[in-house]
Amino acid sequence: MRWLQQHSKKQGRPTGESRRAHSPNKYKRMVAVLGALLLTAGGLGGVVVPARAAAPTIVSLTFDDGNGNQLAAEQVLKAHGLVGTFFITTSWIDTPGYLTQSNLHTIAGDGNEIGGHTVTHPDLTTLTSAAASAEICNGKSTLESWGFQVNNFAYPFAAENASVQTDVKNCGFASGRGLGDIRSPASCPSCPFAETLPPANPLVTKAPDEVDSTWTLQNLEDLVTNAESTGGWLELTFHHIAVGTDPTLTISPTLFDTFVTWLAARTANGTTSVRTVAQALGQSTTPPPPPPPPASSPFSDVPSNYTYFTEINWLATQGISTGWDEGNGIKTYRPLQPVNRDAMAAFMYRLAGSPAFTPPAVSPFSDLTPQTPFYKEITWLSTQGISTGWDEGNGIKTYRPLQPVNRDAMAAFMYRLAGSPAFAAPAASPFADVTPQASFYKEITWLASTGISTGWTETNKTVTFRPVTAVARDAMAAFMYRYNTLFPKS
Repeated sequence: MRWLQQHSKKQGRPTGESRRAHSPNKYKRMVAVLGALLLTAGGLGGVVVPARAAAPTIVSLTFDDGNGNQLAAEQVLKAHGLVGTFFITTSWIDTPGYLTQSNLHTIAGDGNEIGGHTVTHPDLTTLTSAAASAEICNGKSTLESWGFQVNNFAYPFAAENASVQTDVKNCGFASGRGLGDIRSPASCPSCPFAETLPPANPLVTKAPDEVDSTWTLQNLEDLVTNAESTGGWLELTFHHIAVGTDPTLTISPTLFDTFVTWLAARTANGTTSVRTVAQALGQSTTPPPPPPPPASSPFSDVPSNYTYFTEINWLATQGISTGWDEGNGIKTYRPLQPVNRDAMAAFMYRLAGSPAFTPPAVSPFSDLTPQTPFYKEITWLSTQGISTGWDEGNGIKTYRPLQPVNRDAMAAFMYRLAGSPAFAAPAASPFADVTPQASFYKEITWLASTGISTGWTETNKTVTFRPVTAVARDAMAAFMYRYNTLFPKS
């Protein structure tokens, strides 16, 4: 029933949610054509409809990705006494162009719902189940660690299958929003006007196409009045409410304000009601607790509002890093200092649970002696095959303990520490600066698929990994924290 949309899939970050499509049989095509003719005969309002809806009508206004211009839209809702659901991609929060954690608390404090939308907004159907689960579960746990009650999910690109639905359920979500299964202005003429309540499959709730720049006020109003003709649930999906941003998934603030004003008037006379997704599904919607007070930092150079405070603090509590004792009771972590290969060996050994190991009496590396700092940890790393060092020729091998670890090598270390799991590297690189011929391509793309590293979104919107950049100690903490979420030590 979504065959008209099969050429409309949108790609990239985050230009929108693709509408899923399939090829129906001849009978379904005939039904679709008949539906289109009925729409034409019925005028802009859709079809001739009964005067009274058969069931209550609920409209949910949903907002995807956490775009910064959604904060002003939320204030418009607040001014009219309405609420919405904001599906958040967590890795984009607190970055340019997106909402901040403080914004999210303002939004939730006004009675809106915060929902899950993964960590990095991938097409979940292209990932392994473990990687998809990491994206879904880690996004949820991050939002919950920020103090939000998170019950509902929206699929990036509306891409889902049975396996992904299971992952969403297993991560603790009660619902997952799809797209393209409800009659829309330019597609799916044979689809229903509204989702049923309760939904037949709450893990893929039916919704119209996402709202885009081609939609008019009449389109938006027609979707609501058509839903009122049958009753049920209408989920509308917005991305940008702005001028001069993504030209596809954007509507103007004026159009949004006019529609919300009209919708608020309909709720006032009892024609329909506007509720969050959680409210529409009858879930408990207790107000979120206030943000937890900042924990005290064990390091004087890592304040509680530092970007990787949680990860660095976790590293310290696990005994993976003790930092430096500067005297006078002051300890530092030196978060921006590059990680050298000797310290990296110590981090990884402790991350693995400091397994029992007797270091060899004779060093396997010419530049190490049994008295070298972290000798035990380095030789353990070598015996595990996590690092082989360098073959300098003439039978000489070195470890280069004081050399900084680059990000490509870090990907290889993490992959091997995980047991070199089966993984098919993608034919097309997810990073502009890493080709399939690059050293450690498989390991880098594996690291990305797990969500352990998301890379950088550059000003030109390309995503890069920066493979030969040295790993800083704060980023190392983040890598290890995420790794431990996926592969907890025994």
